[in-house]
Amino acid sequence: MIQWDTDQRPMTPYTRAYLVGMRLRRDKHAFEGSGHTLRTARRLQEAGDHPPTPRTRLLTRVEQTTVAGMAVWRVRPRARTSSATIIYVHGGGYVHPLTADYWRLVRALTRTPAEVIVPAYPLAPSATVDDVLPRLLRLYTETARSGPDQPIVLIGDSAGGALVLSMASSLRDDDQQPPAAVVALSPWLDATLGDPEVRALEATDPMLAESGLRAAGRWWAGDRRPDDALVSPVHASLADLPPLHVYIGDRDILRPAVDALVDQAIREGADLHVHEVTAMFHVWMTRAIPEGRRTRRELARLVRRQISSG
Repeated sequence: MIQWDTDQRPMTPYTRAYLVGMRLRRDKHAFEGSGHTLRTARRLQEAGDHPPTPRTRLLTRVEQTTVAGMAVWRVRPRARTSSATIIYVHGGGYVHPLTADYWRLVRALTRTPAEVIVPAYPLAPSATVDDVLPRLLRLYTETARSGPDQPIVLIGDSAGGALVLSMASSLRDDDQQPPAAVVALSPWLDATLGDPEVRALEATDPMLAESGLRAAGRWWAGDRRPDDALVSPVHASLADLPPLHVYIGDRDILRPAVDALVDQAIREGADLHVHEVTAMFHVWMTRAIPEGRRTRRELARLVRRQISSG
């Protein structure tokens, strides 16, 4: 079953100003050219993952543990009992660590109410998909085995959106307990950025540049090809996966691969729902803008619906 809904509400004036600020700061410069992308990644990795913000610690209960050699934060509602577990895999082109913006989304997801598990996984170029995917799968299986008997939902943004799809595929192939749903936010479905439309979209994308992103995809692939299904899940089989939800903005250079994912879902009869938001950029749902708050509320409702229908 394929569903596609498009939110065509105009961009708010606040967000227009926010977008101007992104361009003035040259946010996409972080991914312009392989050399600069690597230098930026090394600098950010040296600074480390941004821990839960003071606001996150004030409004939720936070615990830090270690699983499969990864620092893992468990974030729970303060006043309500969780009815689901969310494993949230952050983005950053496989090369950038956790930033403060991600905790804004994590707080919103706890309102499901849910416990949100956030792993700080190893990053490229020092780590590859073959180093990291087994660790994330171990986190999933340990959570399923030792946690409360409640649904698990996989959510990831950008590179994390690709990773949660690869996790779901691997769990299916190994006959493991599937998640209740998979939610991919602005997912990086094709590490090669092979669609010709990508170049045309780059001028409208205030955050991503194709040259550095392609390099990051090669580093992440390691000994694999960048178009390998575990690196570029647009080439993976979607058969027998749990319900898939994809959120994408039409100013995102990762947008073209969503069409290919839909074609694959149609061929295999997968349950895919695409939520497209016009005038939105990459991972807008993590930002402090009206459209971001609206999408975060929608995500909490979506998880609530998925666990109740399961």
